[in-house]
Amino acid sequence: MANSRLNALYVLKILYDYSDEDHILSNSDIAKKIEKIYGQSLDRRTISSAINDLQDFGIYISTYLDNRSGYYLETRELEESEARLLIDAIFSLSYISEAQSKDIIKKFLETQSIYKRSMSRYINKIERSSDMKSTNKEVFLNVELINEAIDKAKKIKFTYLEYGLDKKLHPRRDKPYIVSPHEMLAMNQKYYLAASAEGHEDVVLFRMDFIDGIEILADTKLKIKDYELDRLIKKATYAFIGEAERIVMRCDKGVLGYVIDEFGLDINIRDESEKYFIADFRAPSNGIEYWALQFLPYVEVLEPKELRENIIDSIKANLYKDN
Repeated sequence: MANSRLNALYVLKILYDYSDEDHILSNSDIAKKIEKIYGQSLDRRTISSAINDLQDFGIYISTYLDNRSGYYLETRELEESEARLLIDAIFSLSYISEAQSKDIIKKFLETQSIYKRSMSRYINKIERSSDMKSTNKEVFLNVELINEAIDKAKKIKFTYLEYGLDKKLHPRRDKPYIVSPHEMLAMNQKYYLAASAEGHEDVVLFRMDFIDGIEILADTKLKIKDYELDRLIKKATYAFIGEAERIVMRCDKGVLGYVIDEFGLDINIRDESEKYFIADFRAPSNGIEYWALQFLPYVEVLEPKELRENIIDSIKANLYKDN
């Protein structure tokens, strides 16, 4: 029985590494690879029996009856398209360092056959994105320690960093931060810790890639009821991006695609003229000013009045105007 199980593992490993729909293995191919790699000699009947055992266990293997060519592993933890999608997502996450990005990509690629594991197609992409990647290599350690502190209901102590003019991270202050960690959340392609400090009722967001030298303390962290924590996290989020309010813009029809990409399909759109449309939606106004200035003269903010006036003031203060 032990040999039977081991034989099944040999066959599975060969199929996992060396087979896919474009690389179908015959019974003889499998036998040769097992002998070359593991030094074991399996006959045709043993290999067929191992494949039947694997199929009975729930592993999907395409056989001669399916493809008339041989055997290959039909399903994996990640389909090729899923692995590629996750790999591409890694490039947009600035809080994951270049080295960590390579490690994660390698793990995703290892879910595929060896014919689809080449890192070479991603090297240039990694190098192009490296200037946007965090230089703090402790993000994953931070996640582990914060998870542990939350599970044990303990406070944590850490140094919080910020960029200096030398483009390097430096401590924001000499005194470390002591906080009660509540939750970690992703927002605007950044990763944050939501935490509160003794004597302060509000929750504050800390960039995970700016946290350094975490230490779990013996002190019990502050307890906040779930509904209250949700309210405080929303309040802290609004401090970063602002609370949603009604935005009305007149836009050139040539930028319709950009408007939908930025604000989604839930926006209300009405035709105003041959050249313009009106976009009506809810969003935090903090980021709208910068966005609208990028699209001058194709976008005009009509409401809210305060936002419109801020944009007008920014235009009047144009640093590029003639002196």
